[in-house]
Amino acid sequence: MDGEALTQPGLRLAKQRANPLDRLLSLVVRAGEPVRAPEEGSATAVLVARGRSIDFGILSVAILFGTVLRVIQLGAVGFNSDEAVYGGQAASLAGNPDYVNNFPVVRAHPLLFQMLASPFYRSGVHDVPGRYLSAVFGVATIALVFQLGRLLYGRRAGAIAALLLAVMPYHVIISRQMLLDGPMTFFATAAMVCLAQLGKTGRMAWLVAAASCVGLASLTKETGAILLVSTFVFLSLAPRFWRPVRYVVAAALAALLLVATYPVVTAMSGAGRSGASYLVWQLSRRPNNDFLFYLTVVPTSIGVLLIAAATVGLIFLRHRSSWREVLLLAWILVPFVFFEVWPVKGFPYLVMLTPALAVLAARALSALVDREPRKLLTLGAGVVATVAVFASLTVPSLVSVFSPSSSSGLAGAGGSPGGREAGRWVDVHVPQGARLMTLGPSMGNIMEYYSGRRADGLSVSANPLHRNPSYLPIPNPDGALRSGDYQYVIWDAYSAKRSPTFAARELALIRKYHGRAVHTETATFDGKAKQPVVVIYEVQP
Repeated sequence: MDGEALTQPGLRLAKQRANPLDRLLSLVVRAGEPVRAPEEGSATAVLVARGRSIDFGILSVAILFGTVLRVIQLGAVGFNSDEAVYGGQAASLAGNPDYVNNFPVVRAHPLLFQMLASPFYRSGVHDVPGRYLSAVFGVATIALVFQLGRLLYGRRAGAIAALLLAVMPYHVIISRQMLLDGPMTFFATAAMVCLAQLGKTGRMAWLVAAASCVGLASLTKETGAILLVSTFVFLSLAPRFWRPVRYVVAAALAALLLVATYPVVTAMSGAGRSGASYLVWQLSRRPNNDFLFYLTVVPTSIGVLLIAAATVGLIFLRHRSSWREVLLLAWILVPFVFFEVWPVKGFPYLVMLTPALAVLAARALSALVDREPRKLLTLGAGVVATVAVFASLTVPSLVSVFSPSSSSGLAGAGGSPGGREAGRWVDVHVPQGARLMTLGPSMGNIMEYYSGRRADGLSVSANPLHRNPSYLPIPNPDGALRSGDYQYVIWDAYSAKRSPTFAARELALIRKYHGRAVHTETATFDGKAKQPVVVIYEVQP
């Protein structure tokens, strides 16, 4: 009798081992938990296979849309100031003689991304290759978000999360620029995937892997180190992951060793003093946006409906809350609070939150679609809600891609229309050795990148604590123009909008020294077409 009782389970186990399809179906996840594989050929098996096809179809659309949005017309607009700096660093790392003098390697940020991009900048003046590399990181993040959502809430949630991130305007805009924030977000998402694996499997080796990913994020951009606090908060609120302690110690050492790599290497290379100067400048920078910037500007780029879906899910699914929500909220709230308190509020800084927000929104939408018992009304409501969120993200993303010249000049929100063209004009028409006076250091970086001519910003502070150590101030602009130190003065609409006082001062100097406009670039600015955005004046001493 005992032998007979063991026969059927034994046969079933042997069949599962022999049949790869059954083994695959046994891994199907629903609401984050494994379910028993249905018998082959049954109605349930057909539904499971159909659901799998739908989910991978959604993922395929996400990858396709995400790739197209991140690479199409990638060179339509030239570099902005930050892109020029990172591109110049990459070129200097590669030994490109056109950049070594104007773009020192040691600046405010680590060099992991610039090192990866440097092979594309060994010679000549290029901008698009670095953007393609950033786009690759962006598309790879979409794939990681699918894996994160699948591990936490099931394959359907993972597919929807990937779709939402693929068309999110905020992530699309950042991924299309040669910025450090997109690659940093890739490593931050990889850390979350490792922590999700830790929660699912209980294998503490995943904690060490997560800490290593956080270390790589900080080597991409130093602000990634804030995720060490997110990890600590997660472990504190989910204390079962603290044991055994040796893995926690190993994870901390892995993260700290990677975080310390850049300052140690900088000190060993003899540039430790420069690195310290940049650190002091970062800590003492003046606010560049108001206190409500992250509550008014950035949410519209992330997507108001997406944020609403994530919030509604947290409220109405609170009875299902577990370590999963703790992980995602730690990745959202810790960086948000830090950057909200931090005086400097750059547009790209919060992009590291977007994968967790996409997964939380997908959790709510997939729960509505897959609600049991299944009813046509709830299924239709879930589909309509998902399509509505998708459409609300896709339309502004398409506008940002196909109307790049409508940039308002918000730092980090896109390229600088007219900057590349003006820089190339300077390269052709301005003699070697001539010096340029720009309104601010942002346009100065762009001019130096595309023309190779030295450019100094009128608005650069004479106080070392209030300026980037790479920028030289002009203590006496009037005297410098009178003595012929600068032969050309460049006005740009973006800097003028941010610094109207300095813009008025620059125009007064142009008039005083008989400035003659020798070149003008126009673009759509503040919603108005064919506006002068860059004007180059030749002045007489």
